[in-house]
Amino acid sequence: MFDGIARAVKIGPLVIGRASDLDALDRGVQIISGRGGAPRPRHSVFKLGSIAIMRALDLEKVVRALGEFELELSRFRTTGHGASAAPGSGAGRRSVLFIHNCYYNFFYLAAALRRRGWDAISASIENPNGPNARFYHGEDLNLFDPDPELFQRRLLNFFAEVEGRFGMVHFHGVGCMSFFPKYFDQQRSYDGLPVDFLRLRQRGIKIGYTVSGCNDGVAQSSITRWSGACNKCVWQKHPEVCLDAPNLAWGRKVHTMCDLLDTGGSPALDWKGMVDNVYRDPLLMALDPELWRPDLEIPNEYRLERSADELIVYHAVGNYETRSRNGRNIKGTPAILTAIDRLRSEGVPVRLEFVTNVPSQDVRFIQVQADVFVDQLNYGRYGAQACEAMMLGRPTICFLKKDEAPGVNRLGFLEECPIVSATEETIYAVLKDLLSDAEKRRELGKVSREFALKWHSADACAERFELVYERLTRGLPPTEISFRRGQLN
Repeated sequence: MFDGIARAVKIGPLVIGRASDLDALDRGVQIISGRGGAPRPRHSVFKLGSIAIMRALDLEKVVRALGEFELELSRFRTTGHGASAAPGSGAGRRSVLFIHNCYYNFFYLAAALRRRGWDAISASIENPNGPNARFYHGEDLNLFDPDPELFQRRLLNFFAEVEGRFGMVHFHGVGCMSFFPKYFDQQRSYDGLPVDFLRLRQRGIKIGYTVSGCNDGVAQSSITRWSGACNKCVWQKHPEVCLDAPNLAWGRKVHTMCDLLDTGGSPALDWKGMVDNVYRDPLLMALDPELWRPDLEIPNEYRLERSADELIVYHAVGNYETRSRNGRNIKGTPAILTAIDRLRSEGVPVRLEFVTNVPSQDVRFIQVQADVFVDQLNYGRYGAQACEAMMLGRPTICFLKKDEAPGVNRLGFLEECPIVSATEETIYAVLKDLLSDAEKRRELGKVSREFALKWHSADACAERFELVYERLTRGLPPTEISFRRGQLN
């Protein structure tokens, strides 16, 4: 079984085979070795052109798991979707599958790539009526089935199709490095073996990942040193959610498996600061400019009533009940409330429109009516809601810390970002200035829309993604932009 599954020959303590096959096996060995946050060894596979040699140590477990998956897959393989087909051979064009919803970003980016001639779809395995549905805008394909047997059959059949159709698979979600829930990480050591992703790598299919939050691959202590945000976060005291060792263990697994890590402008800390496969500029945070346009027609149920001179400040927190407890609030909501109350006491006709748990597709109707939008005041970078606000042409306030770790270049797109930076200590003064100057708000709204179109429109993201894809298929890192000072990629 070893030779057929590994697609390599074992000779004593060595294994000889195709470079792509041995590279996948080596990655599997590194994942199950569970070396915490330690970097993956770079020279465990010795390449001689398209052929490679590696030590056989620890390979048996990986090969056995791949063999078991092959047996399961063969039982359900759809006729015409043979797993031995070359990636993308049927379409003969650029191709990518986005698996597991990343808010709505994958859905709109896939559509934009199709407009460029790609075979690109977004797929989800979640229940479309589940608790996260309000954050999504749908997907091109939903594989969920309430019957466990039928669900597994659908996943297996689709996976067999993926092997012969797509040149890249890009996923989202901590611990979700698989098409199959049974291969999701159940332990926070993150050493579960994603045999389906290893099999894709054996077949030369590229793997990408989009981070899901500040602690994705980054130690809590690193964020604390960088911006101090953890001191405001409820999860600082909950090691089952955020702790240095598990955060870094997941980062190690992602970097072991993936060709591309999309950090979306996050600070280059820990695993998000690894130059070999990180892309730092906006790439997957894709919005549809028509959906988020400044001249939206407001449905009656979302129309805000206001007096003639009243100003509205918008602020929102998803899952507010779990993210704000015991005086801790990562977004700085209490400071915003205090600033609004102070301004009202001074005679400023302003009120706060606080929103939580409104479906993502609908909340834009509230956002677009705001005079000023406040995102977060502690972390140091902006997220999805600030993107939406800028695309809607709203003047946006958010704490922006543009500095990076020592020796790391600052991000060019952040230097041109029109967001007005504020902290919990300065939010009162910043709000007072913006609310007193209608022309300044109008100009900020205009440049915010322009910035969002340039960096976050689905078509702009698709153009950048295409360039990254081409580099990856040529064996190059995702970007040629220098990452660290004095260093070229």
